[in-house]
Amino acid sequence: MKLFFQKIGQEPSLIILHGLYGSSDNWITVARRLASRYTIYLVDLRNHGRSPHHPDHTYPLMATDIEELMASESIDKAYILGHSMGGKTAMLFAALHPERVSGLIIVDIAPGGYTNLSQYSPQVIAHLNIVNTMLSVDFSKLTSRAKIENDLAKTITDTDIRRFIMKNVQRNANNSFGWKLNIDAIHRALPGIMGPIPLEKIMGGQALKGFPILFIKGEYSDYITPDQIPMIRQYFPEAEIKTIPSAGHWVHAEQPKQFIKVLEEFLSN
Repeated sequence: MKLFFQKIGQEPSLIILHGLYGSSDNWITVARRLASRYTIYLVDLRNHGRSPHHPDHTYPLMATDIEELMASESIDKAYILGHSMGGKTAMLFAALHPERVSGLIIVDIAPGGYTNLSQYSPQVIAHLNIVNTMLSVDFSKLTSRAKIENDLAKTITDTDIRRFIMKNVQRNANNSFGWKLNIDAIHRALPGIMGPIPLEKIMGGQALKGFPILFIKGEYSDYITPDQIPMIRQYFPEAEIKTIPSAGHWVHAEQPKQFIKVLEEFLSN
């Protein structure tokens, strides 16, 4: 799939992969800060932003999309940064193509799953609420962005998350509103998105080495928990793990200065 991306800066290459409900636009501030030293590829993953919609949405397919992007841009190797869903995509790509990776930065996600949908972990409950709310929006009855946000507020009570979701609202050619992302495909794919990536199958118990790896965790986030650390150490034994104080899952948006500082320190070393 030919993905939409934004490109700024100069060599070497750094590919940034957003999380679920996100887009390349979410990372422009970070990209501008790093553009003097890197060529930044801000990517819209499939079914998000300005990239094509497709009924299938899996980590192997997203990893293949990144491989195709690198081929089309003649990128032999790149640093890859991924947040949440983008982080799992980055880890899977690195496991499949370690020779194509100069360094790996994983933001607030672990390689394991967050139980299945029927077990209703806190992460699953949060995403089910978001996806079901987005599916329930009747754009034929909502004639302004304010009315759409008020409708979302009935079930998405966190203001920051609601405004983040609102970035996916677009005005269509017929002047009606709709979702930029393919919410139907996301809904069907949610169990897989919340599930683990198949590192054991790919790596056969081997560890991923040969390039620097950084995991960045938000202090208040429950996506990298103590019980997930052994799995990270199993597959990425040389990885650094840094915690950003006073940040939740959207680390880069909640504490941008601290996030960029940690990122710059890692890249400079």
